[in-house]
Amino acid sequence: MKDLPQLSNRVAAQFRLVSRHLYMNPLEKCNLKCKICYTKKTSPILSNAQILAFIDRYQDAHKLQTVTYCGGEVFALQSFPDLVNQTVARGAMVQVITNGTLDQLDLLAYPNRVNLIVSLDGLEEYHDANRGLGNFQKSIAFLQKAQRRGFHTEVFSIVTKQNYLQLNNFEEYLQTQLSQPVEVTYHPRKPPAYLDHHPVSNITGETEGFDFLSDTELVTLMKEKQTFPPKQLGCYQLGVMSDGKVYGCCEGITPLGVMDDEIADLLVHLRQRLIKWERENTLANCLGCSQPEFVCGIKRQLFLLQN
Repeated sequence: MKDLPQLSNRVAAQFRLVSRHLYMNPLEKCNLKCKICYTKKTSPILSNAQILAFIDRYQDAHKLQTVTYCGGEVFALQSFPDLVNQTVARGAMVQVITNGTLDQLDLLAYPNRVNLIVSLDGLEEYHDANRGLGNFQKSIAFLQKAQRRGFHTEVFSIVTKQNYLQLNNFEEYLQTQLSQPVEVTYHPRKPPAYLDHHPVSNITGETEGFDFLSDTELVTLMKEKQTFPPKQLGCYQLGVMSDGKVYGCCEGITPLGVMDDEIADLLVHLRQRLIKWERENTLANCLGCSQPEFVCGIKRQLFLLQN
């Protein structure tokens, strides 16, 4: 990477940080049928052996601190607890993004090395309208048990026009139900500009009762709450998907390569994307994006945010 043009100090520092983090998507299939899901539940599933081989190659080539697993629903895989245990045994912290309705917590051997990020889309009535009756209480029970067993816990919450005004009440409710405070990250519902370019499918899902945020609402949310993508971006990393393609982030649309490619080459391709971003970007104080032509479909809103 020495022969590539230099990144700014700010973006170079972020690249060094996030290159210690892998995002792995073993499957797209899920046990739920959420009304606003935007991915087609395709068949490919990465085996534990494929994933661990990639992690081993990555560790041989680069420093690795954290692996994030997401689906689909990763706990739908019977072999997933063993995958987590073997990942931790290799010295990495593990993050698991889950809907919290399938409990395999007793099979995870290292609770203090695992961060569970549970999807809860606001208060019970709204959450269950999207994810199915009774699933809110299952996810709350999952979080409560996880905290008793010593796991790190967080909440990831999709925001639409219907639950936008309930966020403070939602946070207050969580405080009453959980023995430890949880960090909540809010994810504005993917806008049509994203859905029309999704690498797996362009499913929009239902919109009645789950309307997209207006530009003003989205910008206000990013100002007032912790959101994903972050308002300063910088959320890139190597993201391995269930079909074996590797992207520059968990929501990429253009692959960097495939998981059999050399790790060094994949990181060079990611850095090249960031160089392109720096040449074209006019956003202030930005940490970079691996999809400079796209930016998760919120490029216009980010410009509004800085003005």
